[in-house]
Amino acid sequence: MMAALKGRAVGLAVGGLALLSAYLYWQHVTSQRDAYRAEAERQRERAEILQEHQQWQRQQIETLSAAMAERDRTLERIASDISASTSALERLGETDADARDWLGDWVPGSVDDWVRQLQRPGDAGGVSVPGGAAAPNK
Repeated sequence: MMAALKGRAVGLAVGGLALLSAYLYWQHVTSQRDAYRAEAERQRERAEILQEHQQWQRQQIETLSAAMAERDRTLERIASDISASTSALERLGETDADARDWLGDWVPGSVDDWVRQLQRPGDAGGVSVPGGAAAPNK
C-alpha cells in the first residue's frame, strides 16, 4: 500500500510539474508575443513618422525648385535687358561720334540718378519719370 501511495504521489507530482511547466511555457510564449507586437507597433509608428518627414522634404524640394526656376527666369530677363541695353548703347556709340564722346565723359550725379529712375518700372506699367508721371513703355 505504501508503494501504491508513493507511486500515486510521484504520479501526481509529475503531473503537477508537467502542468506547471506547460503553464510557465505558455506565459513565456505569451510574453514574447506581446513583446513582438509592441516592437511591431513601434516600428509602424516610426515608419509613419519617416514617411511624413519624407513628404515634408519633397514639398520643400518642390518649393525650392519653383523658387529657383523663378529666379532663373528673372536672371534670364535681366541678362536679356542688359544685353539689349548694351547693344543699343554700342550701336549708338558706333553711329554717333558725338554720342560716343559724350558716353565716355563724366556725368553729374543728379543726371545719373535721373537716368536710373527712368529705368525703374512705374505703377502704371510704364517707366517712371522724376516728376511722378509715368511714361508709356515702347
